[in-house]
Amino acid sequence: MPFTKFEATLPINSTKTQMKEDKNGWKNQENKPFSSKGTSRNTPSNFIRYSGMAMQMLGTILIFTYAGYKLDHWRMNKTPVWTLILSLTSIAASLYLLIRSMPKAK
Repeated sequence: MPFTKFEATLPINSTKTQMKEDKNGWKNQENKPFSSKGTSRNTPSNFIRYSGMAMQMLGTILIFTYAGYKLDHWRMNKTPVWTLILSLTSIAASLYLLIRSMPKAK
């Protein structure tokens, strides 16, 4: 039989009073997971901001390195000249953009 019946192992209690108690319980700052103290809801947390920067750097470096690899393969170079040039250029550009996007210390 390809499909089997799935049964939940945890009991689900969904009464309105319990839901109201849960909402009131989450109002405490200490009960919230991943709370960002001192920031408003409209600004992203530091974790999201810096992980976005890291993903941008990683993507830039990977794309330029892959382009250099393909260019070396197409030109049939024995030494990976274009891979080295494009990967080092992408690292420098990524660091420049990272430093430029950092907030200035007052």
